[in-house]
Amino acid sequence: MQAKEYRADIDVLRAIAVLAVIFYHAHIPFFRGGFVGVSIFFVISGYLITGIIKRKLADGTFSFLEFYENRVRRIFPALAVLMVFWGLLYYFLSMPEILGLQRSVRRALFGLANFFFYANTDYFDPAAETMPLLHTWSLGVEEQFYFVFPLLLFILNIYIYIKKPSGIKIVHILFALFLLSFIFSAVFVFYNQKFTFYMLPARAWELLCGSILAYTAWTPATQKGKSFCILSGLGIMFASIVLSGNVLFPGFWALPPCLGAVLYIAGGTSYAFSNRANIIHAVTNNKALVFIGVISYSLYLWHWPVLVFYSTFPFYKEITLPAAGGLIVLTIFISYLSWRFVERPVRQLPLFKNRKILWIVTLVCAAGIFTMATYMRYGRLYDVFNYSRSQGFTAFPKQAAVKGKIPVDFILIGDSHRFSEESVFQKMAEQYRLTGITSNQRLMKNTFISKYNYKRGKIVRMEWNRLTELFERYSCENLFIVFRYSQKIDGKERYYSQDEAFPIYYIPDKKLTPQEAFLQSMRDMLDEAVSYGIKHIYVQYPVPEPKDMVPNKATMLTLFFEYSVSQINEKLGEKLTEYRQRNEDVFEAFAILREEYPQIEFVDISPYYLNADTRQFAVMDEEKLFYYDDDHLSHEGAMLHMEAYEPVFARIAKQKAENEKQGG
Repeated sequence: MQAKEYRADIDVLRAIAVLAVIFYHAHIPFFRGGFVGVSIFFVISGYLITGIIKRKLADGTFSFLEFYENRVRRIFPALAVLMVFWGLLYYFLSMPEILGLQRSVRRALFGLANFFFYANTDYFDPAAETMPLLHTWSLGVEEQFYFVFPLLLFILNIYIYIKKPSGIKIVHILFALFLLSFIFSAVFVFYNQKFTFYMLPARAWELLCGSILAYTAWTPATQKGKSFCILSGLGIMFASIVLSGNVLFPGFWALPPCLGAVLYIAGGTSYAFSNRANIIHAVTNNKALVFIGVISYSLYLWHWPVLVFYSTFPFYKEITLPAAGGLIVLTIFISYLSWRFVERPVRQLPLFKNRKILWIVTLVCAAGIFTMATYMRYGRLYDVFNYSRSQGFTAFPKQAAVKGKIPVDFILIGDSHRFSEESVFQKMAEQYRLTGITSNQRLMKNTFISKYNYKRGKIVRMEWNRLTELFERYSCENLFIVFRYSQKIDGKERYYSQDEAFPIYYIPDKKLTPQEAFLQSMRDMLDEAVSYGIKHIYVQYPVPEPKDMVPNKATMLTLFFEYSVSQINEKLGEKLTEYRQRNEDVFEAFAILREEYPQIEFVDISPYYLNADTRQFAVMDEEKLFYYDDDHLSHEGAMLHMEAYEPVFARIAKQKAENEKQGG
């Protein structure tokens, strides 16, 4: 039995493996353990690659460059097309997942996707279902194996040829490595399941199963023995697929599907059964399964992004059985096109058999994809609905500067969420004939965001000093504070995504948790304000945050899917329970500040965005959008809560009138 011969039964085994994975991801009943299909793939890969290397080492034609060129031809073209397609799609749809996609693309290009996903998500975590390139972790494991294993065999082959150690064969060394990796996986899975799932040291034994089989070339001598191997192998694999849903995987429970794959391959069925009426021949040479096996690589690449796209945008639905059927058919069609027009031409056309052309095209494409993944952010679609940003704030004091401070009726500080409030404050200032000043304060007092390193300390200090300079220049009794508070604590640009988090640090005491840092930095700001004569401090409650880029998604859902306003609000709006949970730490800090500072008053704007049932926040009405992105209120949206500030500004105006009257 030689690995170099074409074996239709191995394509059938590929089909079993890829369909198990697809059915698992599509939530098909009875496939709760379908993730074991990746282990079956590892066995196949180890068997075929080892067979190639063994044969070429034996006849003296092995070349590292040729080996890696063949791996590039096999892996890179379809993967490159996939990454470009989904990158552009997510860009033009302004999907928030593009940020995670960018980082995973960069790692996948270098065969390090498994490191990225190990650091960022658990494979079995529901949140992983928003990561369109999650499945490329297995490519990372294989590519790392391909990098190490040929060199190992090459060295062992030379060593054994020269030294000729008594009784020691390469297969003995491979078996020893198999045992080390398997024992490590079986034990360490109880301490760190993520590591054993994603990393080569704990997965190498699965590939080595195939390698050992290729080196021993073992197969039963009789047809009955082959039949037993095939049937028992199929039985063990299907049992694993059905029963592995609740086991601690990989570890010991990865052994049964790997053993099943080894027994199946050892049966050597492509030439063992010439009788077409034989049931085993009918299964292992089934044309439909062979076809699935032939396109299995493209199927594996495309199935997961298609499922993720359906379950995130634009549908935001669970994958039901009918939907799964349609998505699988669509995936097979796309995968066939990928195999027919990408995979096969690169492997067969004379143009790509030219070594220089292959490497030039590969490097240029890789550089282009890396650049795309580094600099691509959000695209913009045409906005059907009316919306605009804040109109700006111009209610400055009209009197000329005199000696000492410039008197104003109020000061507004905060981050970009303050910018959305400027139209409201402009209107209030004009209505009550008040003067005010606004200042951007990206960071809280005495804090910095962990993504800014110490080299940017000067910029951070400027942020802190801006507040002091403001109080020193203007005389005022009323201060308004508007921040995106939860983002300061958890450090997430979008609370519903899996993006990296950069919470704040408190400079005077870096040991404080982000929650403690937030509370202490608020105290520092309030203390400074009070020390400069501020008597009334108004802190605005957090803004409800939609679940996506509102202008783009509302447009798409309306134009292409004819969603109603209520449906869009249901899909994009944050639920009241989610709002409270996201801001739990914020509200706890507010409760403490309310007790400590008699000057403080909170302005709750959230009720003005609740739907009629008061369970979810709206993002639009029949005429306008309330947001110009995924967290900032538009001009029209901000004006909805102007009523919340009416009593506050009326009070300020009344106090101003009394002060002027007393002053004569």
